[in-house]
Amino acid sequence: MNGAGFPKEISTKAKLTEYLTAIIVNISVFHTAVNFQTFTTMTFPPNVPTCISKPPLKKEEEVTMEYILSSLPVREIAFIAMNISYNLGQYSPIERFFLGSAPDDRLGILGENMAVSADQEACIRRLEDKMRAFKSKIDERNVGKFIKYDVLSPINTPLTTQT
Repeated sequence: MNGAGFPKEISTKAKLTEYLTAIIVNISVFHTAVNFQTFTTMTFPPNVPTCISKPPLKKEEEVTMEYILSSLPVREIAFIAMNISYNLGQYSPIERFFLGSAPDDRLGILGENMAVSADQEACIRRLEDKMRAFKSKIDERNVGKFIKYDVLSPINTPLTTQT
């Protein structure tokens, strides 16, 4: 293995499956969990101050609420950070999702120009079935909730970080 932890050779189907799964999760689900929540987190500047207006305290100095509040960025800087996080947290107009209704899903998993074999298409269809089952579990869990958590629902998870 090299420094990144990826082997020089993958000799079994199980290892290939493991590495492909890791790649798919990192470019779709993990990216969705982190990227599309930036606005939720960053709209309250004390959560993620983009800068502080005072020098860091020395080890022996006491942190007080007054010091924290007076260290926060000015309104204009906070507004810029909120604006950036809002834009980063938006879906692309050409985004393709794991699941979705016809008008929402733009091109679907297969797309209109993808050349795939019957075996590959069958695999993709099995993935879609599993995603529908996963979506149902998320929907069931959200029944009766005032604030629904559906960030990782397949209808909100793009296929890749760039489409």
